[in-house]
Amino acid sequence: MKQLSLIILFSITTIALFGQKRGAGSEKIEAYRIAFFTQKLDLTEDESKAFWPVYNAYQKELKELRKSERQLSRGNYSEMMDKELEKMIEKRFDLRQKQLDLEQQYYKKFKAVLPMKKVAKLPQIERAFRTALLKKMKEQRKGKK
Repeated sequence: MKQLSLIILFSITTIALFGQKRGAGSEKIEAYRIAFFTQKLDLTEDESKAFWPVYNAYQKELKELRKSERQLSRGNYSEMMDKELEKMIEKRFDLRQKQLDLEQQYYKKFKAVLPMKKVAKLPQIERAFRTALLKKMKEQRKGKK
């Protein structure tokens, strides 16, 4: 019964996702993410209620770190002095360390809300989601041409 309800949820979300107009891009991606992760992690209703607030907080913090890293990399290297370049590289290392620290912090939080096997699958499912999302976006572009 649980599998059937997850399949129905995934199907409805996917249909709704790709039936929407262009303006709701981030909402469509988020709906697809929820359906994808729920299905691939085989989340129960209770697990889902506990997992999504933690995962969303993690993604928000991770997004900020990545934004900082992108801003750091925008400089014109040919015009920078060696000391400036060295500071920039050190800041990049600091940001990567903060990202690793964040992953370790949230690993503990994920362990508190999910079984260990599901926590272990999470990085693999994140990569699979990005791949699937890119594939769907390419397919949509081809369909519009």
